[in-house]
Amino acid sequence: MNTAARPVKQTASSSYVPVLVVVILGSFISIYNICSMNVGIPSFIRIFNSDLATAQWLMTGFTLTAGVITPITGYLGEKFSNKNLFLFSIAGLLVSSILCSISWNIYALIVFRMLQGIFCGLIQPVTLTIIFQVTPKPKQTMAVSLWSASTILGPALAPTISGWLMEHQWPWMFLVLIPLCLLTLLLGWRTIPFQRGNVPKRLDGWGLAYAVAGSLALLTFFTNVYSWGFASGASVLFLSIGLSAILLFVILELRTKEPLLQLRLFRNRIFTASITVSAVLIVGLYSGIYFIPLYLQEIHQISPSHVGLLLLLPALTLGVATIAAGRWYDRVGPLRLVLAGGFLVVFASWMFSFLQLDTSYTYVAVWMAVRYIGIGLSLTPAMNAGMQAVPPELYGHASALINWLRQIFGALALGLFTSIFYARMNTHTHVLQHTAADESSRWIHLTAYTMSIDDAFLFAAAFSFIGLPLAFMLRTQRFGTAKKNA
Repeated sequence: MNTAARPVKQTASSSYVPVLVVVILGSFISIYNICSMNVGIPSFIRIFNSDLATAQWLMTGFTLTAGVITPITGYLGEKFSNKNLFLFSIAGLLVSSILCSISWNIYALIVFRMLQGIFCGLIQPVTLTIIFQVTPKPKQTMAVSLWSASTILGPALAPTISGWLMEHQWPWMFLVLIPLCLLTLLLGWRTIPFQRGNVPKRLDGWGLAYAVAGSLALLTFFTNVYSWGFASGASVLFLSIGLSAILLFVILELRTKEPLLQLRLFRNRIFTASITVSAVLIVGLYSGIYFIPLYLQEIHQISPSHVGLLLLLPALTLGVATIAAGRWYDRVGPLRLVLAGGFLVVFASWMFSFLQLDTSYTYVAVWMAVRYIGIGLSLTPAMNAGMQAVPPELYGHASALINWLRQIFGALALGLFTSIFYARMNTHTHVLQHTAADESSRWIHLTAYTMSIDDAFLFAAAFSFIGLPLAFMLRTQRFGTAKKNA
Protein backbone atom coordinates (compact mmCIF):
# COMPACT_ATOMS: atom_id res chain seq x y z
CA MET A 1 0.00 0.00 0.00
CA ASN A 2 1.40 3.39 -0.99
CA THR A 3 0.39 6.09 1.48
CA ALA A 4 3.37 8.38 1.09
CA ALA A 5 2.11 10.96 -1.39
CA ARG A 6 -0.59 12.72 0.65
CA PRO A 7 1.39 12.99 3.96
CA VAL A 8 4.50 14.27 2.19
CA LYS A 9 2.56 17.02 0.46
CA GLN A 10 0.78 18.10 3.61
CA THR A 11 3.89 18.09 5.75
CA ALA A 12 5.96 19.93 3.18
CA SER A 13 3.45 22.76 2.92
CA SER A 14 2.80 23.37 6.59
CA SER A 15 4.97 21.84 9.28
CA TYR A 16 8.35 20.79 7.97
CA VAL A 17 10.28 23.14 10.29
CA PRO A 18 9.65 21.18 13.55
CA VAL A 19 10.59 17.98 11.74
CA LEU A 20 13.78 19.62 10.46
CA VAL A 21 14.69 20.63 14.02
CA VAL A 22 14.28 17.07 15.24
CA VAL A 23 16.36 15.46 12.47
CA ILE A 24 19.04 18.09 13.04
CA LEU A 25 19.21 17.06 16.70
CA GLY A 26 19.44 13.42 15.66
CA SER A 27 22.20 14.12 13.17
CA PHE A 28 24.12 16.12 15.76
CA ILE A 29 23.99 13.18 18.16
CA SER A 30 25.26 10.89 15.41
CA ILE A 31 28.09 13.18 14.30
CA TYR A 32 29.11 13.85 17.90
CA ASN A 33 29.59 10.12 18.47
CA ILE A 34 31.66 9.93 15.30
CA CYS A 35 33.95 12.82 16.22
CA SER A 36 34.19 12.42 20.00
CA MET A 37 36.88 9.80 19.49
CA ASN A 38 39.18 12.07 17.45
CA VAL A 39 41.13 13.27 20.48
CA GLY A 40 40.50 10.14 22.53
CA ILE A 41 42.59 7.54 20.72
CA PRO A 42 45.97 8.52 22.29
CA SER A 43 44.34 8.59 25.73
CA PHE A 44 42.72 5.20 25.33
CA ILE A 45 46.07 3.79 24.20
CA ARG A 46 47.41 4.80 27.61
CA ILE A 47 44.27 3.95 29.63
CA PHE A 48 44.06 0.39 28.31
CA ASN A 49 47.79 -0.09 27.66
CA SER A 50 47.18 -0.65 23.95
CA ASP A 51 48.80 0.47 20.69
CA LEU A 52 47.74 2.61 17.71
CA ALA A 53 47.11 -0.37 15.42
CA THR A 54 44.51 -1.69 17.88
CA ALA A 55 43.11 1.62 19.10
CA GLN A 56 42.51 2.96 15.57
CA TRP A 57 39.73 0.36 15.35
CA LEU A 58 37.78 2.64 17.69
CA MET A 59 37.33 4.77 14.57
CA THR A 60 37.82 2.20 11.82
CA GLY A 61 35.42 -0.35 13.31
CA PHE A 62 32.85 2.33 14.01
CA THR A 63 33.03 3.63 10.45
CA LEU A 64 32.90 0.14 8.97
CA THR A 65 29.76 -0.95 10.85
CA ALA A 66 28.14 2.37 9.97
CA GLY A 67 28.93 1.71 6.33
CA VAL A 68 27.82 -1.93 6.43
CA ILE A 69 24.39 -1.15 7.92
CA THR A 70 23.70 1.87 5.70
CA PRO A 71 22.60 -0.09 2.58
CA ILE A 72 19.68 -1.57 4.48
CA THR A 73 18.20 1.78 5.53
CA GLY A 74 16.16 2.13 2.33
CA TYR A 75 14.53 -1.25 2.93
CA LEU A 76 13.94 -0.62 6.65
CA GLY A 77 12.51 2.84 6.00
CA GLU A 78 10.05 1.49 3.47
CA LYS A 79 9.04 -1.47 5.64
CA PHE A 80 8.81 0.15 9.09
CA SER A 81 8.64 3.88 8.16
CA ASN A 82 11.46 6.38 8.45
CA LYS A 83 9.93 7.73 11.66
CA ASN A 84 10.21 4.39 13.47
CA LEU A 85 13.68 3.78 12.06
CA PHE A 86 14.83 7.19 13.30
CA LEU A 87 13.42 6.61 16.80
CA PHE A 88 14.94 3.11 16.93
CA SER A 89 18.36 4.51 15.98
CA ILE A 90 18.30 7.21 18.65
CA ALA A 91 17.26 4.65 21.27
CA GLY A 92 20.07 2.37 20.10
CA LEU A 93 22.63 5.15 20.43
CA LEU A 94 21.40 5.82 23.96
CA VAL A 95 21.92 2.18 24.98
CA SER A 96 25.23 1.71 23.15
CA SER A 97 26.62 4.91 24.70
CA ILE A 98 25.90 3.53 28.16
CA LEU A 99 27.65 0.28 27.19
CA CYS A 100 30.71 2.22 25.98
CA SER A 101 30.91 4.00 29.33
CA ILE A 102 31.27 0.69 31.22
CA SER A 103 33.93 -0.83 28.91
CA TRP A 104 36.52 -2.83 30.85
CA ASN A 105 39.22 -3.06 28.16
CA ILE A 106 40.05 -1.78 24.69
CA TYR A 107 38.40 -4.71 22.96
CA ALA A 108 35.10 -4.24 24.79
CA LEU A 109 35.18 -0.56 23.87
CA ILE A 110 35.85 -1.40 20.22
CA VAL A 111 32.86 -3.78 20.17
CA PHE A 112 30.54 -1.22 21.77
CA ARG A 113 31.82 1.50 19.45
CA MET A 114 31.03 -0.75 16.49
CA LEU A 115 27.52 -1.12 17.94
CA GLN A 116 27.30 2.67 18.06
CA GLY A 117 28.39 2.73 14.44
CA ILE A 118 25.40 0.61 13.43
CA PHE A 119 22.93 3.15 14.79
CA CYS A 120 24.88 6.12 13.45
CA GLY A 121 24.90 4.42 10.07
CA LEU A 122 21.10 4.33 10.19
CA ILE A 123 20.61 7.91 11.39
CA GLN A 124 22.45 9.83 8.69
CA PRO A 125 20.64 8.43 5.62
CA VAL A 126 17.23 8.29 7.32
CA THR A 127 17.42 11.95 8.40
CA LEU A 128 18.45 12.99 4.90
CA THR A 129 15.54 11.01 3.45
CA ILE A 130 13.07 12.61 5.88
CA ILE A 131 14.29 16.09 4.93
CA PHE A 132 13.71 15.50 1.23
CA GLN A 133 10.33 13.89 1.93
CA VAL A 134 8.85 16.67 4.07
CA THR A 135 10.56 19.82 2.79
CA PRO A 136 9.16 21.80 -0.19
CA LYS A 137 11.49 21.54 -3.18
CA PRO A 138 12.40 25.29 -3.22
CA LYS A 139 13.49 24.97 0.41
CA GLN A 140 15.44 21.72 0.10
CA THR A 141 18.84 23.22 -0.66
CA MET A 142 18.82 25.48 2.38
CA ALA A 143 17.27 22.76 4.56
CA VAL A 144 20.09 20.36 3.71
CA SER A 145 22.66 23.12 4.30
CA LEU A 146 21.19 23.86 7.73
CA TRP A 147 21.14 20.15 8.48
CA SER A 148 24.77 19.84 7.41
CA ALA A 149 25.84 23.02 9.23
CA SER A 150 24.13 21.92 12.42
CA THR A 151 25.87 18.57 12.35
CA ILE A 152 29.10 20.55 12.07
CA LEU A 153 28.60 21.35 15.74
CA GLY A 154 29.61 17.72 16.27
CA PRO A 155 33.17 18.14 14.94
CA ALA A 156 33.33 21.58 16.56
CA LEU A 157 32.16 20.65 20.05
CA ALA A 158 32.94 16.93 20.34
CA PRO A 159 36.75 17.19 20.57
CA THR A 160 36.51 20.00 23.14
CA ILE A 161 33.86 18.35 25.31
CA SER A 162 35.21 14.81 25.05
CA GLY A 163 38.78 16.05 25.52
CA TRP A 164 37.86 17.80 28.77
CA LEU A 165 35.87 14.80 30.01
CA MET A 166 38.72 12.49 29.06
CA GLU A 167 40.98 14.28 31.52
CA HIS A 168 38.48 13.85 34.36
CA GLN A 169 36.15 10.86 33.96
CA TRP A 170 36.36 9.30 30.50
CA PRO A 171 33.03 7.40 30.72
CA TRP A 172 31.23 10.74 30.68
CA MET A 173 32.35 11.40 27.13
CA PHE A 174 29.79 8.72 26.18
CA LEU A 175 27.12 9.69 28.72
CA VAL A 176 27.03 13.44 28.11
CA LEU A 177 24.42 13.23 25.33
CA ILE A 178 21.97 10.93 27.12
CA PRO A 179 19.59 13.83 28.00
CA LEU A 180 19.64 15.04 24.38
CA CYS A 181 18.84 11.51 23.18
CA LEU A 182 15.81 11.40 25.46
CA LEU A 183 14.64 14.83 24.25
CA THR A 184 15.06 13.82 20.60
CA LEU A 185 13.06 10.65 21.18
CA LEU A 186 10.18 12.63 22.68
CA LEU A 187 10.15 15.33 19.99
CA GLY A 188 10.60 12.82 17.19
CA TRP A 189 7.65 10.76 18.38
CA ARG A 190 5.45 13.86 18.40
CA THR A 191 6.53 15.68 15.23
CA ILE A 192 7.82 13.26 12.55
CA PRO A 193 4.94 12.02 10.36
CA PHE A 194 4.40 8.29 9.96
CA GLN A 195 4.54 7.44 6.27
CA ARG A 196 5.50 4.43 4.20
CA GLY A 197 5.84 3.96 0.49
CA ASN A 198 5.61 0.68 -1.37
CA VAL A 199 6.48 -1.88 1.29
CA PRO A 200 9.10 -4.32 -0.10
CA LYS A 201 8.16 -8.00 -0.03
CA ARG A 202 11.51 -9.29 1.14
CA LEU A 203 15.02 -8.31 2.15
CA ASP A 204 17.74 -8.80 -0.44
CA GLY A 205 19.75 -11.06 1.85
CA TRP A 206 22.35 -12.12 -0.70
CA GLY A 207 22.94 -8.50 -1.66
CA LEU A 208 23.50 -7.58 1.98
CA ALA A 209 25.85 -10.55 2.45
CA TYR A 210 27.94 -9.57 -0.58
CA ALA A 211 28.09 -5.94 0.55
CA VAL A 212 29.21 -6.90 4.06
CA ALA A 213 31.77 -9.45 2.85
CA GLY A 214 33.25 -7.07 0.30
CA SER A 215 33.47 -4.20 2.76
CA LEU A 216 35.09 -6.31 5.49
CA ALA A 217 37.62 -7.89 3.13
CA LEU A 218 38.68 -4.58 1.59
CA LEU A 219 39.00 -2.90 4.97
CA THR A 220 41.11 -5.78 6.28
CA PHE A 221 43.36 -5.48 3.24
CA PHE A 222 43.86 -1.72 3.54
CA THR A 223 44.39 -1.91 7.30
CA ASN A 224 47.09 -4.60 7.16
CA VAL A 225 48.77 -4.11 3.79
CA TYR A 226 51.60 -2.13 5.44
CA SER A 227 52.67 -5.18 7.44
CA TRP A 228 51.68 -7.90 4.97
CA GLY A 229 53.08 -6.29 1.83
CA PHE A 230 51.19 -5.83 -1.43
CA ALA A 231 52.45 -9.08 -2.96
CA SER A 232 51.85 -11.29 0.08
CA GLY A 233 49.38 -14.15 0.00
CA ALA A 234 47.16 -12.53 2.62
CA SER A 235 46.96 -9.25 0.70
CA VAL A 236 46.12 -11.00 -2.56
CA LEU A 237 43.51 -13.15 -0.82
CA PHE A 238 41.63 -10.34 0.94
CA LEU A 239 41.83 -7.99 -2.03
CA SER A 240 40.47 -10.73 -4.30
CA ILE A 241 37.64 -11.59 -1.90
CA GLY A 242 36.72 -7.92 -1.50
CA LEU A 243 36.66 -7.10 -5.20
CA SER A 244 34.86 -10.34 -6.08
CA ALA A 245 32.16 -9.78 -3.45
CA ILE A 246 31.57 -6.21 -4.61
CA LEU A 247 31.38 -7.38 -8.23
CA LEU A 248 28.83 -10.06 -7.30
CA PHE A 249 26.88 -7.44 -5.33
CA VAL A 250 26.71 -5.16 -8.37
CA ILE A 251 25.63 -7.99 -10.70
CA LEU A 252 22.95 -9.16 -8.26
CA GLU A 253 21.56 -5.68 -7.60
CA LEU A 254 21.21 -4.97 -11.31
CA ARG A 255 19.29 -8.21 -11.89
CA THR A 256 16.95 -8.45 -8.90
CA LYS A 257 13.48 -6.90 -8.92
CA GLU A 258 13.75 -5.61 -5.32
CA PRO A 259 17.42 -4.69 -4.87
CA LEU A 260 18.96 -3.72 -1.56
CA LEU A 261 20.24 -0.58 -3.29
CA GLN A 262 19.10 0.85 -6.62
CA LEU A 263 22.42 0.80 -8.44
CA ARG A 264 20.59 1.88 -11.60
CA LEU A 265 20.81 5.35 -10.08
CA PHE A 266 24.37 5.41 -11.41
CA ARG A 267 22.93 5.83 -14.88
CA ASN A 268 22.26 9.40 -13.78
CA ARG A 269 25.43 11.38 -14.52
CA ILE A 270 24.85 13.98 -11.82
CA PHE A 271 24.18 11.37 -9.15
CA THR A 272 27.29 9.42 -10.14
CA ALA A 273 29.42 12.55 -10.06
CA SER A 274 27.98 13.48 -6.66
CA ILE A 275 28.95 10.18 -5.07
CA THR A 276 32.39 10.07 -6.70
CA VAL A 277 33.31 13.61 -5.67
CA SER A 278 31.97 13.02 -2.15
CA ALA A 279 34.15 9.91 -1.79
CA VAL A 280 37.26 11.85 -2.79
CA LEU A 281 36.43 14.64 -0.33
CA ILE A 282 35.79 12.14 2.47
CA VAL A 283 39.27 10.67 1.99
CA GLY A 284 40.75 14.15 2.29
CA LEU A 285 38.61 14.96 5.33
CA TYR A 286 39.53 11.86 7.30
CA SER A 287 43.26 12.45 6.95
CA GLY A 288 42.90 15.68 8.92
CA ILE A 289 40.54 14.58 11.66
CA TYR A 290 42.65 11.48 12.24
CA PHE A 291 46.26 12.68 12.15
CA ILE A 292 46.17 16.23 13.48
CA PRO A 293 45.00 15.26 17.00
CA LEU A 294 47.63 12.49 17.01
CA TYR A 295 50.31 14.96 15.96
CA LEU A 296 49.37 17.54 18.59
CA GLN A 297 49.24 15.04 21.45
CA GLU A 298 52.23 12.91 20.51
CA ILE A 299 54.62 15.62 19.28
CA HIS A 300 53.53 18.69 21.23
CA GLN A 301 52.36 16.73 24.27
CA ILE A 302 49.23 18.82 24.78
CA SER A 303 46.16 17.45 26.52
CA PRO A 304 43.02 16.25 24.71
CA SER A 305 41.02 19.21 26.01
CA HIS A 306 43.60 21.66 24.66
CA VAL A 307 43.52 19.88 21.32
CA GLY A 308 39.76 20.34 21.27
CA LEU A 309 40.04 24.03 22.11
CA LEU A 310 42.71 24.56 19.46
CA LEU A 311 40.53 22.93 16.80
CA LEU A 312 37.26 24.54 17.93
CA LEU A 313 37.42 27.69 15.78
CA PRO A 314 38.64 25.83 12.67
CA ALA A 315 35.73 23.39 13.06
CA LEU A 316 33.24 26.26 13.36
CA THR A 317 34.43 27.61 10.00
CA LEU A 318 33.08 24.38 8.52
CA GLY A 319 29.58 25.34 9.64
CA VAL A 320 29.92 28.86 8.24
CA ALA A 321 31.19 27.56 4.91
CA THR A 322 28.37 25.01 4.71
CA ILE A 323 25.69 27.66 5.26
CA ALA A 324 27.37 29.94 2.74
CA ALA A 325 27.41 27.11 0.19
CA GLY A 326 23.67 26.66 0.72
CA ARG A 327 23.02 30.34 0.03
CA TRP A 328 25.20 30.36 -3.09
CA TYR A 329 24.11 26.99 -4.46
CA ASP A 330 21.20 28.17 -6.61
CA ARG A 331 23.17 31.19 -7.79
CA VAL A 332 26.42 29.59 -8.96
CA GLY A 333 25.62 25.85 -9.03
CA PRO A 334 27.50 22.90 -7.53
CA LEU A 335 30.40 22.86 -9.99
CA ARG A 336 32.06 26.11 -8.90
CA LEU A 337 31.48 25.41 -5.21
CA VAL A 338 32.96 21.91 -5.42
CA LEU A 339 35.97 23.09 -7.43
CA ALA A 340 36.68 25.97 -5.05
CA GLY A 341 36.28 23.81 -1.97
CA GLY A 342 38.24 20.92 -3.44
CA PHE A 343 41.16 23.20 -4.30
CA LEU A 344 41.27 24.45 -0.70
CA VAL A 345 41.31 20.86 0.59
CA VAL A 346 44.16 19.95 -1.73
CA PHE A 347 46.22 23.03 -0.88
CA ALA A 348 45.72 22.75 2.89
CA SER A 349 46.56 19.03 2.82
CA TRP A 350 49.73 19.84 0.92
CA MET A 351 50.67 22.47 3.52
CA PHE A 352 50.26 19.87 6.24
CA SER A 353 52.91 17.75 4.54
CA PHE A 354 55.45 20.27 5.92
CA LEU A 355 54.77 19.66 9.63
CA GLN A 356 57.86 19.64 11.83
CA LEU A 357 58.63 19.03 15.49
CA ASP A 358 58.28 22.73 16.28
CA THR A 359 55.43 23.71 13.95
CA SER A 360 53.36 26.40 15.65
CA TYR A 361 49.79 25.97 16.87
CA THR A 362 48.78 28.92 14.68
CA TYR A 363 50.00 27.11 11.57
CA VAL A 364 47.96 24.03 12.48
CA ALA A 365 44.80 26.00 13.32
CA VAL A 366 44.94 28.16 10.18
CA TRP A 367 45.36 25.29 7.75
CA MET A 368 42.78 23.18 9.53
CA ALA A 369 40.38 26.11 9.06
CA VAL A 370 41.25 26.25 5.35
CA ARG A 371 40.61 22.49 5.01
CA TYR A 372 37.28 22.81 6.82
CA ILE A 373 36.21 25.74 4.65
CA GLY A 374 37.00 23.66 1.59
CA ILE A 375 34.99 20.71 2.89
CA GLY A 376 32.07 22.99 3.78
CA LEU A 377 32.00 24.61 0.35
CA SER A 378 32.16 21.32 -1.55
CA LEU A 379 30.74 18.33 0.32
CA THR A 380 27.15 19.50 0.87
CA PRO A 381 26.70 20.94 -2.66
CA ALA A 382 27.93 17.65 -4.12
CA MET A 383 25.40 15.73 -2.01
CA ASN A 384 22.62 18.21 -2.82
CA ALA A 385 23.22 17.82 -6.54
CA GLY A 386 22.99 14.05 -6.28
CA MET A 387 19.80 13.97 -4.23
CA GLN A 388 18.02 16.54 -6.40
CA ALA A 389 18.86 14.54 -9.53
CA VAL A 390 16.77 11.50 -8.49
CA PRO A 391 12.97 11.07 -8.43
CA PRO A 392 11.23 11.42 -5.02
CA GLU A 393 10.28 7.76 -4.81
CA LEU A 394 14.00 6.86 -4.79
CA TYR A 395 15.09 9.33 -2.08
CA GLY A 396 15.53 6.49 0.42
CA HIS A 397 17.72 4.43 -1.92
CA ALA A 398 19.72 7.47 -3.02
CA SER A 399 20.35 8.59 0.56
CA ALA A 400 21.37 5.07 1.61
CA LEU A 401 23.70 4.72 -1.38
CA ILE A 402 25.37 8.09 -0.82
CA ASN A 403 25.92 7.50 2.88
CA TRP A 404 27.02 3.88 2.40
CA LEU A 405 29.78 4.78 -0.03
CA ARG A 406 30.83 7.75 2.08
CA GLN A 407 31.11 5.52 5.15
CA ILE A 408 32.95 2.78 3.30
CA PHE A 409 35.41 5.22 1.76
CA GLY A 410 35.88 6.76 5.21
CA ALA A 411 36.70 3.37 6.71
CA LEU A 412 39.01 2.48 3.84
CA ALA A 413 40.68 5.87 4.15
CA LEU A 414 41.40 5.28 7.84
CA GLY A 415 42.83 1.86 7.12
CA LEU A 416 44.85 3.10 4.18
CA PHE A 417 46.24 6.12 6.03
CA THR A 418 47.20 3.91 8.96
CA SER A 419 49.01 1.57 6.59
CA ILE A 420 50.84 4.46 4.92
CA PHE A 421 51.76 5.91 8.30
CA TYR A 422 53.23 2.67 9.64
CA ALA A 423 55.04 1.83 6.42
CA ARG A 424 56.67 5.26 6.28
CA MET A 425 57.32 5.18 10.04
CA ASN A 426 59.39 2.01 9.67
CA THR A 427 61.28 3.48 6.72
CA HIS A 428 62.02 6.83 8.37
CA THR A 429 63.05 5.20 11.64
CA HIS A 430 65.47 2.89 9.85
CA VAL A 431 67.01 5.77 7.88
CA LEU A 432 67.33 8.07 10.90
CA GLN A 433 68.98 5.37 12.97
CA HIS A 434 71.80 5.36 10.42
CA THR A 435 71.97 9.04 9.45
CA ALA A 436 71.33 10.53 12.91
CA ALA A 437 72.93 7.94 15.16
CA ASP A 438 74.09 10.63 17.60
CA GLU A 439 70.53 11.73 18.35
CA SER A 440 68.46 10.20 21.13
CA SER A 441 66.00 7.41 20.44
CA ARG A 442 63.22 9.77 21.57
CA TRP A 443 64.19 12.37 18.96
CA ILE A 444 64.40 9.71 16.25
CA HIS A 445 60.93 8.42 17.18
CA LEU A 446 59.31 11.88 17.19
CA THR A 447 60.99 12.89 13.94
CA ALA A 448 60.01 9.68 12.17
CA TYR A 449 56.47 10.07 13.55
CA THR A 450 56.16 13.61 12.16
CA MET A 451 57.68 12.72 8.80
CA SER A 452 55.23 9.82 8.47
CA ILE A 453 52.27 12.13 9.10
CA ASP A 454 53.71 14.47 6.46
CA ASP A 455 53.76 11.59 3.97
CA ALA A 456 50.17 10.68 4.76
CA PHE A 457 49.04 14.26 4.10
CA LEU A 458 51.02 14.36 0.88
CA PHE A 459 49.19 11.25 -0.27
CA ALA A 460 45.85 12.82 0.72
CA ALA A 461 46.68 15.96 -1.25
CA ALA A 462 47.66 13.96 -4.34
CA PHE A 463 44.53 11.80 -4.13
CA SER A 464 42.26 14.84 -3.79
CA PHE A 465 44.01 16.65 -6.64
CA ILE A 466 43.57 13.71 -8.98
CA GLY A 467 39.88 13.58 -8.08
CA LEU A 468 39.19 17.28 -8.69
CA PRO A 469 38.44 16.95 -12.44
CA LEU A 470 35.54 14.66 -11.54
CA ALA A 471 33.70 17.76 -10.36
CA PHE A 472 33.16 18.80 -13.99
CA MET A 473 30.61 16.00 -14.24
CA LEU A 474 28.40 18.15 -11.99
CA ARG A 475 27.93 20.70 -14.77
CA THR A 476 24.21 21.00 -15.56
CA GLN A 477 22.26 22.81 -18.24
CA ARG A 478 20.15 24.59 -15.63
CA PHE A 479 23.11 26.43 -14.12
CA GLY A 480 24.66 27.10 -17.49
CA THR A 481 21.40 28.69 -18.66
CA ALA A 482 21.10 30.70 -15.49
CA LYS A 483 24.57 32.06 -16.03
CA LYS A 484 23.75 33.19 -19.57
CA ASN A 485 20.53 34.84 -18.46
CA ALA A 486 22.37 36.64 -15.69
